Amino acid sequence: MPVVIILLALAALSAYRSLSNARTLLDEAHATITTSIDSENSFVSASARKTALASITQVSAEAGEANHDLRSSLGLSVLGLLPVLHTQRQGLLNLVSHLRSSATTGGTLLRQLNALASASNGDNVALPQLLRLQTTVAEAHHQFASYDKPSSHLWGPLGPAQSKFDREDAKITNLLAEGNRAIAYALPFLGADGPRSYLVVGENNAEMRDEGSTLSYSLLQTRNGAITETSGGSVDDLELDAPVPGVSIPGGTEKAFGYLDPTETWQSTNATADFTFSGLDMQKIFADTEGTDVDGVIGIDVVALQALLQLTGPVTVPGIPEAVTSQNAAYVLLDQLYADLPPNSSQGARHEEIATVASAVFHQLGTGKVDVIALAKTLATEVGERHLQLWDEVPKYEKTITALGASGDIDTDDPTRTFHVAVENATATKLDYFVDVAISDTVTVLANGNASVKTAVTLTNHAPAGQPASYQLGPDGINSHVSGEYVGRVFLWAPRGSVQAGSVEESGLRLAPEIDLPVLPGQSATATFKTTIPHAIQGDELELVFQPQPRLIPESLSVHILASGTQTTTSATLTKAATLTWAFTH
Repeated sequence: MPVVIILLALAALSAYRSLSNARTLLDEAHATITTSIDSENSFVSASARKTALASITQVSAEAGEANHDLRSSLGLSVLGLLPVLHTQRQGLLNLVSHLRSSATTGGTLLRQLNALASASNGDNVALPQLLRLQTTVAEAHHQFASYDKPSSHLWGPLGPAQSKFDREDAKITNLLAEGNRAIAYALPFLGADGPRSYLVVGENNAEMRDEGSTLSYSLLQTRNGAITETSGGSVDDLELDAPVPGVSIPGGTEKAFGYLDPTETWQSTNATADFTFSGLDMQKIFADTEGTDVDGVIGIDVVALQALLQLTGPVTVPGIPEAVTSQNAAYVLLDQLYADLPPNSSQGARHEEIATVASAVFHQLGTGKVDVIALAKTLATEVGERHLQLWDEVPKYEKTITALGASGDIDTDDPTRTFHVAVENATATKLDYFVDVAISDTVTVLANGNASVKTAVTLTNHAPAGQPASYQLGPDGINSHVSGEYVGRVFLWAPRGSVQAGSVEESGLRLAPEIDLPVLPGQSATATFKTTIPHAIQGDELELVFQPQPRLIPESLSVHILASGTQTTTSATLTKAATLTWAFTH
């Protein structure tokens, strides 16, 4: 018996050394993989991908060594003969094996991204490389999803390593699923199945509707991965005499925005928060006025153009005396173009200059060597912030766009818990450039699990006071009567199923009656809404989703939770959708 005890002690010591080495490897591997996944710059340049590939290759090699050491460890082999420890040994071997295969797959994906980037530029995407990447992404998704199975949790210090791997595995699996969907749409979008055309509409953040006022247009054509762009002009040149046929306005949209004539007036196509409706509306209007049918619609605002200018560098366009850059685009396009115009001026030339800047940016994407992976990341970021929206006439593609969050619609997360605030200009001015929006929600949790929400929307007008009348500052003589006076139509969309006085179903949520809020230059004013959410507490949690309006200056948000005599405050800047969760215990 003493001999057996000594042998087991020696086996345990040998196993401990092997386990310690494995734990060190797993911790280092977790740090490397986390950095590669979470870093915004890991994939957006060839040099960054080279660095990430070197790190992941090292992880793969070290995991191979660890796998060999663990399998050849006499101590682990001896202890593995014991029924209680056999499962633990096998779980550890599986964990290291999964880590090694994950790193190998990651390396393959990075090499294929490099191949795609090397063979492509901003206006010509190499479809053979993209097809190979799609196959690898689909296989990798299946691989990582297979790891998400119940297994014996590792004991001792290796337990946290297992938990870390499981968390990263879940994150990677979701990213791969999203990537698979994105490529599935990118291929037909790029004309892999035949030529396609898109109406590109410029959305002005200085004259806001929900997504920005539609003022200018151009055309985009794709064929076999090649992208060509045709300059357009001002929507002022595409006038309708009557509502366009073929577009049915939903009842709630008609009640809230019908008076703006969204199927007849270009500037009102984006009044609703439903870009699925807006895209169809714009497609039909364009076909009616120009006789040209397009396959889809792309909405892009000045903020998204600024992001693209970071990739292309400055562009020079006729009619604008200085180069347009990522630093000055908003100032030039949303302020300077309108600064010296008298009230009620014709805006055609200004609209065309905005469209011309967009055309110049698209052109420069192709003439310069823009990394297509960096371009894809930039577009994805702008999609997430609702500065770029897509609509496609093919229902299958539109479904994929919605799943990717690229539709711009506000009910794509959890519509039963989603709030959305939009401020739309009621004056014929360009004053939104000067207006900030702050949202303050006070949420009182009631004993029955309902939530009473008071939403205060404060507009601050930074327009200069005492200026002469102009097209930019007004007054328009209809809704504003002082230069610089802003009148905002304040809208609150509240969760589906919530209770609001006078609300209607619109854009998948409940829309309260608008509040018109005049604000003189240098002053602030607040509009207040009340909402009740039945059964707001689910599973001892309150979850609320806040969808942003894509303004030049993002909306600020503060949420005050009042429950059982205590108060909690959470603040955020709504650059993209924010999901906030609070836990409640009985």
